[in-house]
Amino acid sequence: MTFDSYQSPVPDLPIDSIKPEFIAALASHNTILLSAPPGAGKSTQLPLWLLQQQQDRAASLDGTIIMLQPRRLAAKSVAMRLARQLGESVGETVGYRIRNESKVGKNTRLQVVTEGILARMLQHDPELEGVAMVIFDEFHERNLHADLAFALSRDSQQALRDDLIMLIMSATLDVEDLQRALPDAITLSSPGRSYPVDIDYQPLKPGFDFRQHALAVAKNALLTETGSILVFLPGAGDIRFLQAHLEEFISSQKLDAIDVLPLYSDLSMQAQQQAIKTPGEGLRKIVLATNIAETSITIDGISLVIDSGLANMASFNQDTLSNELRRQPVAKSSAIQRSGRAGRTGPGKAIRLYGNEEFARRPEQSPPDILQLDLLPATMEVATWGAHEFKQLPFLDCPDEVTESRNWHTLEQLDIVNEKRQLTPHGKAVSAFAAHPRFAHMLLRAKYIEDHEGVDHLTDLACLVAALLEERDLLPYNREFYDSDLALRVHHLVARQYSDNKPNQAIKQRILAQAKQLARKLSFDSLMLADDKLPFDYLGVLIALAYPERIAGRRPQGQGYLCANGKGARLHPQDKFVGEAFLAIANLHGTAQEVRLSAAISKQQIETYFAEHIITKVKLQFDEQRQKISAERQVCIEQLVLAREDAPDLISADTLVEMWCEHIEKKGLAILQFSDSANELLARSRWLASRTLTLDSLELPDWSEEALITSLADWLGPYLHDVRNVKALKALNITDILWNSLSYQQQTVLQEWAPQYYSSATGNRRRLHYTIDQPPKVSLPMQEVYGLTESPTVANGQVAVTLELLSPAGRPIQVTQDLAGFWQGSYREVQKEMKGRYPKHFWPDDPQNAQATNKTKKRMQNER
Repeated sequence: MTFDSYQSPVPDLPIDSIKPEFIAALASHNTILLSAPPGAGKSTQLPLWLLQQQQDRAASLDGTIIMLQPRRLAAKSVAMRLARQLGESVGETVGYRIRNESKVGKNTRLQVVTEGILARMLQHDPELEGVAMVIFDEFHERNLHADLAFALSRDSQQALRDDLIMLIMSATLDVEDLQRALPDAITLSSPGRSYPVDIDYQPLKPGFDFRQHALAVAKNALLTETGSILVFLPGAGDIRFLQAHLEEFISSQKLDAIDVLPLYSDLSMQAQQQAIKTPGEGLRKIVLATNIAETSITIDGISLVIDSGLANMASFNQDTLSNELRRQPVAKSSAIQRSGRAGRTGPGKAIRLYGNEEFARRPEQSPPDILQLDLLPATMEVATWGAHEFKQLPFLDCPDEVTESRNWHTLEQLDIVNEKRQLTPHGKAVSAFAAHPRFAHMLLRAKYIEDHEGVDHLTDLACLVAALLEERDLLPYNREFYDSDLALRVHHLVARQYSDNKPNQAIKQRILAQAKQLARKLSFDSLMLADDKLPFDYLGVLIALAYPERIAGRRPQGQGYLCANGKGARLHPQDKFVGEAFLAIANLHGTAQEVRLSAAISKQQIETYFAEHIITKVKLQFDEQRQKISAERQVCIEQLVLAREDAPDLISADTLVEMWCEHIEKKGLAILQFSDSANELLARSRWLASRTLTLDSLELPDWSEEALITSLADWLGPYLHDVRNVKALKALNITDILWNSLSYQQQTVLQEWAPQYYSSATGNRRRLHYTIDQPPKVSLPMQEVYGLTESPTVANGQVAVTLELLSPAGRPIQVTQDLAGFWQGSYREVQKEMKGRYPKHFWPDDPQNAQATNKTKKRMQNER
């Protein structure tokens, strides 16, 4: 067909208004940014201009045009629509290439592909020989493949192919950010063709079920609306729920000629195309879709959109090592795209199942995938390109340093890159596979084992396992089914006797197609699908090859499992693997780290196939149960102990000192046996050190609790060389240890300036009590201070001691730091009271000049 006879099925599309400007830009710029609202014709009209330019040789487009779409359905649908407009079949002038499916011919000049396909093309041929132009459609979605394809294409354009034209287009481009990243680009803007859409907000009432609310709104719409309806729901489970209830409702209400059609990624391509197909004359439909229907595809005849405002969005969980779907509110841009679907062919209406205020609070855009998904495949692509970090390529956003470093480390563990972040020979082989690096690594190692050890059909099993693990679980884990055995999934995939419990057939077909493609990549003519021929006892080895950090061993107390990376995992109590010594875990879920997919692996298999990961180390620890320092010789794979034995001979004196210091630092000084004398020594030193006094320029050590813990090795370490248990630790004489840590001069100062006792005139020694924020205090009978004209002092006479004067019965009668003032003042009242209570004791009228005594008046007279 020639373009002279081509007529657009939709004449005068809005995009046509910028055709001259666009053609001129092709001749002068190699990078073009095009913002065009939905309905403008950017995906279905503009590509035909390019083909016409090629035919007319009016632009520098001598080569294939690659047009990227974010989803398989969109890529196939756009290609079919373009071919139909040309009056051709797909595979002639226009073709498509998606995963496991391709329809291109020798005369194909425009290929509509998914972004992952372009990335593979660039890695195979960085110059993209024979390609004239790359179109990034719906670029605002910023999925990971699109960002990678963009970065590689831009790098190729800048360094190798300045004639390569890049066209970035979308309905909601962030033009300002892109212009900063692409200063050489020309920016074009097209008007759109959309009819007014009336927005109605019907938020869910508190306490109501979301699905029931969506169902009620949909039922009412079927009764009141005359056109077709598009309902946006978060996931396939929600879609199946509404589909079943709506079909029953339509039947009960005798609403003829209404089809209820699901639309989500796990459906077969045929079922997806059925959902977007124009309904026949006199028919209408209600399409129940995930966010797959937001952009890129056209669903004709929609006059009403019901938007849940929710989507199941993927984000990477470092604990489970997987992208996990979480139900989240969509951004404003997505909500606007959704409602706009109702105004493609005429005025429409949109019902948002949330409030206007909530819409106003939502972010403008969703974060790009590169900031929230598993980056291991992208990191390998960066290495394959020859870069050593993301920022060496023109990514619009780069991951944080911690995340990127973690991914490089994982690739190094899998022997895909070396310590310089360069691809190893094994890594180059891994990069040739259209599979996750973990699974490509597993496939190559499985082939090596099969070739060198004669394990028949291990590679066939590996292809099935890799394809299974890249899809969602065939047998979803739920309250009724909690068997994590991966072998059961393989049986369901290949064995006829399990046909009574069929999984989703579309998923099964995709898994088998992917497995067969992997087998072909490994040079296998056919894939073994007879489960009695497959070596199921190697399933654990295969999982562990992909996830060596998730080789797990049962904890000693039997409570769950510990993975090699130090993460915990637990099985359902009724899982068949409960009690297994070792597991290889393919899938974990949730904060509880529930094992969802796994296989048993033997200790012998771990030692045979993961010898390079196994190390022998000495584990020294404080045994809480036996209250002693113990040593073990451990055979480990990372943090998982495979075998252990006691090794007391490995505990040296220095080791004991180090470990006891660590243990005391953790537990606190209370673990030591501080006697009363030790506490008194500490109190005296702390009191004196806290005073602002002249100590003859000699400083006392800091004996605060914090300082003592910090300096354990200095003052306590020399006494720990042969201490092996807590009993011996508590037997240490802490008083002597502290005293001996002082120099002779410090001991002298402490004795003289903060004496332990006060000696009264009667010859009795009374203990001085020190408190850090008070003067020291001594308690003694009042008769023993007769003859003193002032209070005794410490600190070389600089601090008066607080006297607690006691009655003959030992009860306090006065507390004073000013003895002279007491004699001159309140002593008279005390004297009078004491004479009445204790008449046998001596209560002089002039205590300052009386003789100190500890005897009664009678004994004093007898001794004269």
